Amino acid sequence: MTESACPTKRRDLLLRIACMTLVPASAPAWSQAGNVTRIVVPFTPGASNDVIGRMMAEAAARRSGTNWIVENKPGAGSMLGADAVAKAAPDGRTLLLCATANMGILPAIQKSMRYSVEHDFTFLVRIASSPFALAVNTQLPAASFADFVRLAKDRPGAMRFGSAGVGSLDYMGANLLQAQLGLDLNIIPYKGMAPVLNDLRAGHIDACIVSPPTVRPLVLDGKVRVLAVLDERRSELLPNVPSSTELGHASLKVGNWWGIAGPAKMDPAMVTSLRQVLMQVLTDPAFLSALKEKGFDPAVQSGEAFTQFVLADLKHWKSLAQHAKVSIDE
Repeated sequence: MTESACPTKRRDLLLRIACMTLVPASAPAWSQAGNVTRIVVPFTPGASNDVIGRMMAEAAARRSGTNWIVENKPGAGSMLGADAVAKAAPDGRTLLLCATANMGILPAIQKSMRYSVEHDFTFLVRIASSPFALAVNTQLPAASFADFVRLAKDRPGAMRFGSAGVGSLDYMGANLLQAQLGLDLNIIPYKGMAPVLNDLRAGHIDACIVSPPTVRPLVLDGKVRVLAVLDERRSELLPNVPSSTELGHASLKVGNWWGIAGPAKMDPAMVTSLRQVLMQVLTDPAFLSALKEKGFDPAVQSGEAFTQFVLADLKHWKSLAQHAKVSIDE
């Protein structure tokens, strides 16, 4: 090696080192070395909301090579965690598992809200959805959805319809049934879905709205009958049950959805970077297959499409709440 070549090689080496040290400083704050990205799950550990939040955190960590964790922050029907993210620094390090409850139903019926869906969030990606279904006890003389509607109309106020409580998704779904089909149901609020299903299979109530993964074991045991999946298409868990759209009720849809959001006023470059990582996860066939195995239907959206979906969903629940005169105090 000549004397003149050595300075050139040293100069090239120093340039490469300088470029490497500049990368973390110019990278989005959420991905800088040592930082941790938190997905706040505003629900208790173990439920479906927690499962999907942890699936996303683990997959995003693998894709990005950075640290992602889940922080459960339940309370106020999921509004406590949502409010914490709305007020967090917009540095991309604190994100929210947003869902039907905290972005649609509760903002529609809560008299005083801690945050604004329209102004306090940056909606990154929608992950999945899960439709609900109309289930009846096997003693009810209704073998089809049409039978159920006829029976309810013949007995106004007598159909005993269980719900997990005022403001729950199934409670709002029961009100949607009333509004769209002209029914008068006796909606009975319980403290959760477990006692609803216990009374349904025992014949103490006539019907309820419930998710397919929850009701499927009872269907297989012959304890309850499912008459319709309240969605555009059938559920893979209940393939023989028609969808409400098939039955001629395209706007009769009740279901959960989940997505990832951050605080408002996040830097556009940071938003783009986060969306890229999240969409890499959501376009991975193995991840989508894992979602289905857990009972979720992949429903991937990003950017403006997801934002408009959230706002339309909120408008839908606000309209229903006003029509049904449903409101609650925190």
